[in-house]
Amino acid sequence: MTKDGKGSATIRRRKIKHSQDDLNKARTSCPSSPITSDDEQQHEVDEEEEGYLFEDEILGPSVVKKIMSSEKTIFLGLLAFRISNALLIQTSFVPDEYWQSLEVAHNMSFGYGYLTWEWKHGLRGYLYPFVFSSLYKFLYIFGLDSRILLIKLPRILQGVFAAFGDLYLFKLSWKLTDRATAQWSLFCQVTSWFMFYCITRTLTNSMETVLVTIALYYYPWPKCKSTSLTNFFSICIIIRSSPTNSSHHLYFFIGSVMLVFSCIIDRWYYGDWILVQYNFIEFNVLKGGGSFYGTHPWHWYITQGYPVIMTSHLFPFVMGAWKARNKALLFLILWIIFFYSFLSHKEFRFLLPALPMSMHYCGVYFNSLCRKPRIKKKKLKKRSESKQTKTTSSSDSLVSSDGSSTPIIHQSTGTVHVIDGAIDESQEVDGASEVTDKSQSSSTSPRSSSEDPFEKQQRKHKHNLTMAKYLVFILIGLNLIPAMYFGVMHQRGTTVVMKYLYDESLEKDMDVLFLMPCHSTPYYSYLHQNITMRFLTCEPNLKQEEDYIDEADIFYEDPEDWLKLEYKQQKRQLPSHLVYFNTLQFDISLFLSQSGYRHCGKFFHTHLPEGRTGSHVIVSCR
Repeated sequence: MTKDGKGSATIRRRKIKHSQDDLNKARTSCPSSPITSDDEQQHEVDEEEEGYLFEDEILGPSVVKKIMSSEKTIFLGLLAFRISNALLIQTSFVPDEYWQSLEVAHNMSFGYGYLTWEWKHGLRGYLYPFVFSSLYKFLYIFGLDSRILLIKLPRILQGVFAAFGDLYLFKLSWKLTDRATAQWSLFCQVTSWFMFYCITRTLTNSMETVLVTIALYYYPWPKCKSTSLTNFFSICIIIRSSPTNSSHHLYFFIGSVMLVFSCIIDRWYYGDWILVQYNFIEFNVLKGGGSFYGTHPWHWYITQGYPVIMTSHLFPFVMGAWKARNKALLFLILWIIFFYSFLSHKEFRFLLPALPMSMHYCGVYFNSLCRKPRIKKKKLKKRSESKQTKTTSSSDSLVSSDGSSTPIIHQSTGTVHVIDGAIDESQEVDGASEVTDKSQSSSTSPRSSSEDPFEKQQRKHKHNLTMAKYLVFILIGLNLIPAMYFGVMHQRGTTVVMKYLYDESLEKDMDVLFLMPCHSTPYYSYLHQNITMRFLTCEPNLKQEEDYIDEADIFYEDPEDWLKLEYKQQKRQLPSHLVYFNTLQFDISLFLSQSGYRHCGKFFHTHLPEGRTGSHVIVSCR
């Protein structure tokens, strides 16, 4: 039969050149079904090279496909994306992104900067702030320590770390499954609004997320896809028992070196040997000290925390977790949620390390949705001449994964189509071919015999691709809106006001009082001016005093009386600038007018004010 005479439904596999590295990766990446032949190995590589994300029905041959072509281009693309991510974030999330990292680093580098009560009692380690302190020192040595660089460069540096975390999620997902799944996992990661919102912030949770993802990639996964709990428990204890695995010694060595390095840095800055890891666990877990900053019910992470950070990714995650063979990461996600549920103080950001693992299962679902029909072939032995009425040149039969043959008949000019369940197969033969199965033909209705099984399966595959395309646009749309709003608009006033105070400090001496919930704004790390400032503290009851009330709560019980007691009755000089939320304006308006304060600035903060936090930040000066 000539080339032009092929049946219209014949599958023509695209020929692609593969490097030896790609072939090795495809063979050792624990594919979803055992590789039993060279044809199947080549097909597996074909699928990985094509990448279902770039089907014409989904994204098409876009520029993203070129970025996904190699590990180097992927990292460069992620680097550009996360740096842009870092520069786009204009809002504040939680106080720790300033007070437990940048403020401490500023104190370490320039000799001034507020250290909260945790640093006075050895609950925090200097290792993470040391990273930014080194950056600050570098800028200072070269005379580049301007305010804008002190603010932006730590975010950019964290963005670089985040890009490494994204890359290692791609590598981890490929290691556990295949390249196509890894592409989908990475796509889900970069479209997550909460990852966009948090990962470039200078939070220890952000760095923890990156390190956990990298550690999971280097974990010695068995080369199989099992759902055994053995993998999960071996992750939980970091290293699985094995008397002859030399790599375990390397893991212990690296862990020991980092622990010693952390202790040395803490010894240098605390002035004494101290194990901050134990102190932190003792106060927050064993003594329940974290409850001072708020409590939630045990089910909060299940009913609110995890669904909120996943949002539209929750559906593909559930479907992917159900379809996946290897559920070790799923057990790890459940373990994180289970353990944190026992702690009274809960926050969304505590679940951040579980997010990349969740995106892996989102990738599993998308890949299963878009998987192409696979082709497997096996030649049938010729029937004995005594039982044949006419000779057939060749015939094909479908072979299931267990080796059994189950032929389903469809005849066309030059092409035989064979399908097993969800798998479509087509084999081109020379000349006209005919396959017969008496038992099958006798039980086939006229309607079913006239229906082309191959075309039916192709329609189903096309429908799945269309569904994947819609899900892609839903993910992008539903995540882009919160990412932009929370990253650019929501809670921006407390950072914008620091720019105003910085400009004012260049012209005159200042004395600033922040009449806000404690740690609402950044501090010296966002001013880089050694001026006098004060804020309302909210330290826990460390001395176990009876009927203890922190300074912020005392102020909000009667703001005007507190101001009179602190300044007028004690004859202290009034501060030059007062910074507060508009919710407090009515309560202190009389004091402001009597003390000679005037309105100097008003800055938008949020459309969603609650409690003591208002919609605008106001500055009064005298």
